[in-house]
Amino acid sequence: MLRRLLPLLLGFTLCGLVHAGSQPQIELAATAAWKGWARPGRATELNIRLTADASTRATVDVVASGQSVRADVDLLPGRTVRLHIPVTSTEKVTVRAVVGDGLAVQRDITIAPSESPLLGVGLATDDRVQLDGFHTLVLAADDLPRNALAYSGVDALILDAPTLGSLDQRQLAALLAHAAGCGRIVVVNTDPAVQRVLDGAGGCGGRALMAAGSLPTAKDMLKSSLAESLPPAMSRGGIGGLAPADQVIWNRVAVGLAVYFAVAAMAVMLCSFWPVLLLVPALAAVVALALLHAMHAPSQLVVWSEGESGAPLARFQAWQQFPGLVRERTRVPIPSQLAHAAQACDLRQPMRLDYDVKLGHATFAEFETQLFGQVSLCYAGSFPIARSLAIDARPDGSRDVLNAGTQAWPRGVLLDAGLVHELPALDPGARTTVNMRLEQRVHEAVVRTAMTRTRLDGVAALWELELVGAVDASIDSKGWLLVSMPAP
Repeated sequence: MLRRLLPLLLGFTLCGLVHAGSQPQIELAATAAWKGWARPGRATELNIRLTADASTRATVDVVASGQSVRADVDLLPGRTVRLHIPVTSTEKVTVRAVVGDGLAVQRDITIAPSESPLLGVGLATDDRVQLDGFHTLVLAADDLPRNALAYSGVDALILDAPTLGSLDQRQLAALLAHAAGCGRIVVVNTDPAVQRVLDGAGGCGGRALMAAGSLPTAKDMLKSSLAESLPPAMSRGGIGGLAPADQVIWNRVAVGLAVYFAVAAMAVMLCSFWPVLLLVPALAAVVALALLHAMHAPSQLVVWSEGESGAPLARFQAWQQFPGLVRERTRVPIPSQLAHAAQACDLRQPMRLDYDVKLGHATFAEFETQLFGQVSLCYAGSFPIARSLAIDARPDGSRDVLNAGTQAWPRGVLLDAGLVHELPALDPGARTTVNMRLEQRVHEAVVRTAMTRTRLDGVAALWELELVGAVDASIDSKGWLLVSMPAP
């Protein structure tokens, strides 16, 4: 009997060896942007390279503290696939690739936290740049990230024309998005073609994007810029404060509890059979729990954007809140228009982002929810605007307001000297007169926020954004645009 089984056992063993030998072998390498440096609590980017000796599909997981990113990658023999994934900068980031039936390769990446501001220098020459108090990073063109979110890892940049000319499309788009977000950048010896790309790309009225004819001039311009404070981006807490508290969940739970206690009270008054007295509340509790599982609570999106009169771009921050109903694992789609800079608002909140390799951004977020718990996603970026104001002071103290842009604007409010005035809808070239003596003191949170974001020596106009078509209709969305200019 044993002799008969030996050939079978030998065959199974050989099959297993052949199967094990047929498992594709992969090579995994990963490096962090900015030469492995980053500012604590900010974002950075991982450059991941995957190679396989056979066609296969790999699942890549990037874990940084409680945050993780997952991407599915199709690999071809001998061809290297590169992933550029933004992550939260923590001292240790783990990259793990799994293929086939569980063959895994893992790399641990160390990111050095810098307490000093970081200056990125990308020059085709060997010139060295040092600024007092800054840690300088010498960069090649390929070192610049492909995700605008990763630019938060540095505080200033000096780049020359050859470096800019060597950037691929994703790198250039990320750099321009960083410039639109008021990132401090000095470009050296730009040729006319590059200058045309950069013209109008800088946010904060272009005060953060500078052009210099020489490296010494670039250093002086950067020092002068650093001495000037730029308007900071809206804080996450400030954006969340613009959203009114959603009482839908509280109201539904209150109604459910009221119905539960009403049924229990009726059972006590109308029935004396004790098994029924026990069964009715239990059934009511089951119905209430099923109701919570059946309820759908839409997410709430708040967008705050700011620009300067006549500027082609406005920067924005957005905050999307997902109300919790029950303790469960929730998977939600990320709006494609905002996905390039999606991250958890609370970096302590465990969350997984599903990254689409072809699209180059996250498409879904997955996290745990619970009743009355709130999970939020934060976004940032820029978009084109065509809002331009011209304001003249009249002898009687009123203001003459002109729509100097190319598009009509809707009704809004004018903020001037701490007061709020109605601003009617105006077509391009149309004018209106605002009586400064008929001020209104509006106490809405949005207007109060706009006042705090307006310079004391300036005026601003505030409009509500039309988000229909910009985000999914199933999202409860609100947005505002604040356009500032010097006082007349």
